[in-house]
Amino acid sequence: MQQSLRREKPIVAMRGQSNALRPRKSSASMRVGINCVQVDATVVGGINTYTLGLLEGFANAGNGHQFRVYASQANQHLFEQFGKVDNFGVVVIEDRLLGIKKGACRATLLSWSNGLYKLVSDALYSNARKLIDAETDVMYTPTTVLQWFNSSKPTVLSMHDIQQVHHPEFFSWPRRLSRRITYGLSARYASYLQASSHYIKEDLVAHFRELSPDQIEVIPSGVTIERFAAPSASDVRGRYGLPERFLFFPAQLWPHKNHLTVLRALKQIETDRGVKIPLVLTGDKFPATPKKIFEFIADQSMEYVHYLGKVPSQDMIALYQNAAFMITATLHESSSLPILEAAAAGTPIIASKIPPLEELGQVLQLNLFDPLDVDGLARLIFDLWNDEKTASAQAAVNRRQITCYSWENTARKYLQFFEKILSS
Repeated sequence: MQQSLRREKPIVAMRGQSNALRPRKSSASMRVGINCVQVDATVVGGINTYTLGLLEGFANAGNGHQFRVYASQANQHLFEQFGKVDNFGVVVIEDRLLGIKKGACRATLLSWSNGLYKLVSDALYSNARKLIDAETDVMYTPTTVLQWFNSSKPTVLSMHDIQQVHHPEFFSWPRRLSRRITYGLSARYASYLQASSHYIKEDLVAHFRELSPDQIEVIPSGVTIERFAAPSASDVRGRYGLPERFLFFPAQLWPHKNHLTVLRALKQIETDRGVKIPLVLTGDKFPATPKKIFEFIADQSMEYVHYLGKVPSQDMIALYQNAAFMITATLHESSSLPILEAAAAGTPIIASKIPPLEELGQVLQLNLFDPLDVDGLARLIFDLWNDEKTASAQAAVNRRQITCYSWENTARKYLQFFEKILSS
């Protein structure tokens, strides 16, 4: 079967970026390949934000290293901003059979066989694997699982979390099967893994016997500070008809984001205190969960809850900056990009008390609550809503502390990790 596997495209950089990409020089040099073929361009979510933010960090902290971003024809537009960075190349994997290959891999899952899935994946993607192996010293994959399992070069993988182990009820059986096989193979065949928190590192070691602690490097997530700190000109109150003060809950409508706990707490405040605290929700809809969320809002006549769906990035920044508090009630995460974004925007934060967020709370000032304690959350929200002095003080501390979470700092830690791998 004939297929064109490689096209390096000198894409013109996008204009109007808030922070220019600045390649720097150094005597040391590595060839770092970043496999972004599996990035889904149709999804606005954490993995895409993480991938693009880290690439921006590599461009600013690259120190003369050479980076090749391997993209698909469907997602190459996501990486256009790197077109003018001297030490970057965007390589488009032109494979007309890519959709068929993905379908074949999915069908192989029905065999329930790790070995067969590995055999099929390695065979179908052998040409792409050989290309990347030939052009790189180390290959990094930011998208949770490996695409193939027989690289000849060191591989580093960000397996962001293993939520399916702790909350299998949130996944259909095909998704559980897919994760069991692909995550298991990735843990076995990735040379090294990155974890965004110590909790995730311990979780991976506990659930994958193939892994040893020295294979996993803890590197915190980052945020583009300038983008969220610069005052936004977007009039979100006028555009969406929002009140002067509101809570902001930016999250996809997935079950583990735990929207109902927040809604129940706000309804309890209305019932017990006679106060309606406005809530703004953003995020895409998914089957099953939105029905429960919107039924609760309708049944409880919570007209002060505003669901905006997916909004443009500039409106997201303005929502952070205009919110009285950002709130996240998640049951399971590797870290929290919304917490970092809120801190950069100068917005105080209410967050669920789970281990990765407690780790962030060692650096940032967070108001933590048990994610299943509706009564406790209601008391916390009501007290904070009426204490603007504390909120302002917390926001000021977080503006200072957020600098250590820049994507540039995160990228430097990755590069140090890559250098250590190659030196050993």
